[in-house]
Amino acid sequence: MRAMRTLGLGIFSLALSAVALESGAHADAPIITEAPAGSNQLGYVTQPTGSYDEFRQRELHESSRRSRNALIGLSASAVLGTAFVFPGLIRQCYLIQLNSLSGASEELRCTPAGKALVGVGWPLFVGGLTGVFISAIMFGVRKGKLRRLENRMAYEKSRAFRWDPRSSRFVF
Repeated sequence: MRAMRTLGLGIFSLALSAVALESGAHADAPIITEAPAGSNQLGYVTQPTGSYDEFRQRELHESSRRSRNALIGLSASAVLGTAFVFPGLIRQCYLIQLNSLSGASEELRCTPAGKALVGVGWPLFVGGLTGVFISAIMFGVRKGKLRRLENRMAYEKSRAFRWDPRSSRFVF
């Protein structure tokens, strides 16, 4: 039973590590340029696009999408764990009253199928609930940051008298 708990904890920590290491900076799309005369190679130059706010907006959108996907996946894990744990406890495990010299005590005894269902379902259930709680907080924070950034960008664009390099004119 202890090995099952250790295995479940190891799988859960490995999954959390994979999600944490996935987040990183993403470069802009490259532009293919022509090679100098006499060369057969193509060169790649990154395209200068947008301001820092636009870059931050793309980054926050991508990270909120990953948080949403983690929330959905961990919710599914919690539901699957629930589907294993509760039928295993209700139908496969029995509470037995033991009478000993020191007093009455209770013991939970399970069939091999019940042990397997509870052993597999319990880490999925607990890990899924913990992950749902954490990823829901992360998703809410990231969506809030994205919403505030978009509101600030819209306010600055609507209020500023600025030069628009794309249209080569002043914009209100």
